[in-house]
Amino acid sequence: MAREGIVIQAWYPLGHGDKTLIQEPLFAQLGKKYGKSSAQIILRWHIQDGNIVIPGSKNPAHIKDNFDLFDFSLTQEEMAQISAMDQKKRYYTSTPEMLKKYAEIVPPVDDQK
Repeated sequence: MAREGIVIQAWYPLGHGDKTLIQEPLFAQLGKKYGKSSAQIILRWHIQDGNIVIPGSKNPAHIKDNFDLFDFSLTQEEMAQISAMDQKKRYYTSTPEMLKKYAEIVPPVDDQK
């Protein structure tokens, strides 16, 4: 969502593998209601909030699940419940050193398929 001209990108929208986030009881409850995983509930919340969601996975089943988000919608109350959980915690913070390491492992754009 554009907020004051800023578009929010949800990098590591699943907390960079934080099990506490994935095991949050509210996500399990909503997952049961909608027949979805906790990860799918989190991703759907981001989408409905207007964030650009960039989940990553090498697991084919997870990749499929990451796209299976558009056959349900969270209610306004559910969106508010999830928003109220915000602890102002960053799960991933980039540093120049981390970016350098990343650049070293990613092939040049022209070489990617």
